[in-house]
Amino acid sequence: MSAMRKPVIILLTAGFISLLLFSMSSVAGQTSASAIETGMIVYALEELGFEEYIAVIASIAEIEEYPHFLEENSQRYEDFQVNNPTMTFDRVIALVNVNADREHYNYIQSVPDASAITVLVNKHFELPEDWEPDDFVDMGGGHLMREEAAEHFILMREAINEAGMNLNVIITYRSFARQRNHFNNAVARLGRSNAEGGNARPGHSEHQTGLAVDVLHRGHDGGLMIDMGFENSRQFSWLVENAHEFGFILRYPRGYRVHHGFMFEPWHWRYVGIPIATKMQIEDIPTYEEFYGRYLAQGVRDKVAEYILEQQRLAEEAAIAEAEAAEAVVRAAEEALAAEQAAIEAQAAAEALALVEELKRASISEAAKTAKDMAALITIKVEELYGNRHFIEVFAVLGISAIVAVTYLIKKKK
Repeated sequence: MSAMRKPVIILLTAGFISLLLFSMSSVAGQTSASAIETGMIVYALEELGFEEYIAVIASIAEIEEYPHFLEENSQRYEDFQVNNPTMTFDRVIALVNVNADREHYNYIQSVPDASAITVLVNKHFELPEDWEPDDFVDMGGGHLMREEAAEHFILMREAINEAGMNLNVIITYRSFARQRNHFNNAVARLGRSNAEGGNARPGHSEHQTGLAVDVLHRGHDGGLMIDMGFENSRQFSWLVENAHEFGFILRYPRGYRVHHGFMFEPWHWRYVGIPIATKMQIEDIPTYEEFYGRYLAQGVRDKVAEYILEQQRLAEEAAIAEAEAAEAVVRAAEEALAAEQAAIEAQAAAEALALVEELKRASISEAAKTAKDMAALITIKVEELYGNRHFIEVFAVLGISAIVAVTYLIKKKK
């Protein structure tokens, strides 16, 4: 292999590798683009899946101390911190993100997706009056739950039964109309202020989601009970330790009324899915409000979407730069090939010219030799005829010289 061909092959190999890397980068860019609509801040947790969604937030946490911090809420964070000086700032951020700093029922927003397993319903977020699940499962006794929640509750109840305890259901799904009647009766019996401590207004009850269940135990007299005594039962202790494995959380734990707005309810359990329930357990996040404010609030979802778009933009810019670099390598290789070809052609042309000159010289020499032989022959013939050798030689030389000159001019023209 010639010394000139080696760098050309290296350049071509580098160009091929660069183009291959560019193709791989383009595929990766297309995968990221599928997560959200390009150029739009539209994001649903289900599009990425829980684990990947949380991983994006972890990536944001590498560049920001509080990935759930929303600039538009900064003043509200400060105000809420003043009113809750012992609360950590990351918790302040999470609770403000779900409007826990606002007066109950005074700043109400409609839930973004009533059918989502992750839906947050409380005194700040309400369900539509006409909304009800379309995937009910009858758990017996007229108790309805959404299919996914019912399946996991049944598994949980079987597990607690295997541990030697029973778990009874008293309330599951409750429609908007039934919740209205329930709330009005509580107000009539307890007064509005007391009633709202343990009863949600219609549209603000988790029971309307079909994802909540009130459980009870049998008292010493064998009767079914739903009261604070459940906190001291073996069932409650088991649920606190194990419910997350089945996707359930204690919805209104003691001491966190500022989070959720309700009194402690040891009997009220909510299905949120195993990944979320497990993460809350591992990170010791006591309420769904705090978890939602950290990870699922609309502003946080928008932030995740913006981050993904930014990463996609950077990936596209890197891909374009890599493509341009690859094209430059290819151009350099092509130019090197062209230069090599030109050099080969120039060398070939020079060799051809030299060969032509050599052929010319050979032709002239051959013509001179032929002329010399002819001159000798003519000299002999003329001498035989005329007998004057000197005259004859001169004549022969002049004649032969004329022949050689004519022959050279003819070849030169050709």
